[in-house]
Formats: sequence, C-alpha cells, structure tokens
Amino acid sequence: MPNWEAWSLFEEEVAAEIRKEDAQSPRLKLLPHLVSLQLRGCPKLRAPPQLGEDTASLKEILLIRMNNLEAVGDFPMLSELGISKCEGSERVRNLPQVTDLRVHGCPNLSLVDGLGSLQQLGLGEGMQEVSSRWVPGLQEQHERLHGEELDVYTWR
Repeated sequence: MPNWEAWSLFEEEVAAEIRKEDAQSPRLKLLPHLVSLQLRGCPKLRAPPQLGEDTASLKEILLIRMNNLEAVGDFPMLSELGISKCEGSERVRNLPQVTDLRVHGCPNLSLVDGLGSLQQLGLGEGMQEVSSRWVPGLQEQHERLHGEELDVYTWR
C-alpha cells in the first residue's frame, strides 16, 4: 500500500453516526480480539492507527518500511513493539506496558520515553549512535523502577 497516508476504519459520515449512537449505547468495539498488528510497506503512512479502547487485547505491533511515520505511542495495553526501517520516526512514547522494544533502521529516532515496564531493548545494526540520545534515560528509569539493569542487546 505505497500510497496509504492515513488510517481510518470507515468514512467520516459513518464515524459521525457511530459516535452519535455510541453516546446512547454501550461502547462499540471494532476490533476487540486483535492481538497482533503488522504494517509493512506503507511509506506515506504518517501514524499508526489510533484504536484506543477498541483494542484492549492488542499486545504486539510491528511497523516496517514506513518512512513518514513520525511517532508511535498511546497504546496502553501494548507489550511488544518492533519498528524497522522507518526512517522518519522521531518519537516512541507513552507505552506503559511495553516490555520488549526492538528498533532497527530508524536514524531519526530522537526520543523514547514513557516505557516504564520495558524489560528488553533490541537495537539493530546502526542504531547504537542514534540510541545514545535516549538509552541512558531508559536504563536509569529501569534501574530506578526495577532495581536492575535494562537488558539491551544488539543484532545484525
């Protein structure tokens, strides 16, 4: 999907109707059983889908070759995140349940925070210099919260 720029589950008119009905009925669950989401080869997509409470079961997201992706965050129940070859990515934040973060080929990633449950950080080849901006903060936070060193590993 090389020309996909924005994620929407339905047209705006349908969304407005659902919001109207939603105010009068129990919350509509669009993807209540979604556990894993992989998005690949969407170089124009600017942001991953913001599905909110509709995906309480979502545990893993893998984002690959999404060059315009600027930020990933605000997935409260997510436990694993992989980002690969997303050259425009600048921020990963507000993922309080993420225990495993894997990053590769993201040369502009300058901010990673709000990952209080992080246990493992995987850095792909070429990420060591870029990650030197934010790994010390993650290590410090992990030691303060968990009393042990963060498991940081690299791969080729």
